[in-house]
Parts: sequence; structure tokens; C-alpha cells
Amino acid sequence: ECNINEHRFLVALYTFRSRTLHCGGTLINQEWVLSAAHCDREKMKLQFGLHSKKVPNKDKQTRVPKEKFFCDSNKNYTKWNKDIMLIRLNRPVRKSAHIAPLSL
Repeated sequence: ECNINEHRFLVALYTFRSRTLHCGGTLINQEWVLSAAHCDREKMKLQFGLHSKKVPNKDKQTRVPKEKFFCDSNKNYTKWNKDIMLIRLNRPVRKSAHIAPLSL
């Protein structure tokens, strides 16, 4: 198990209705998340500041997508080709002890 503050940029993508964790993402700034295009769902929520599903942090935050952007596909598009999705959040996340963008 990693340190509780070691991966503050990780994002959990959940399906809205079933509340099932289906993918992960990376917080690249307070308003944008990078994930895989095959993780797209019509309705999903994003959770920040999670370390354990059983023991949530007090500063956990939840957001929904405001916009989603994908790489342009071509005739040879497959599910795994250009598998990139950028998600603009409905509002920025607040930095905390458990939440921060990836430092590049």
C-alpha cells in the first residue's frame, strides 16, 4: 500500500447509477482530468482525494464532466487507437492534503 499522500493526482471515475468504479484518471490541473477514451460513460462522476474506498478522506471531492474531448479518429479507428479523453470539470477542485494536480 502506498502512502496516503503519495498519489494526490489520482482520480476515480464512477458510473453514475451503479456507483461502480470503472476507470481512473489523472488530475492535470484544477479543472482538467486526463483519462482513456474507452472509459467514457454517458453519465459518470469523478472522485478526488480517495485513498481507500472503506476509509474516505474528509476532503474528498466529487465532480461531474462539463465537457469531454477526444482525439479525432480516422477510418482505421479501433477502441484502443488514440485512446485519450480530456474531461473538463463542472467546477475546479480545491487543492488539499490529499488532492493536487500531477507535477510535470
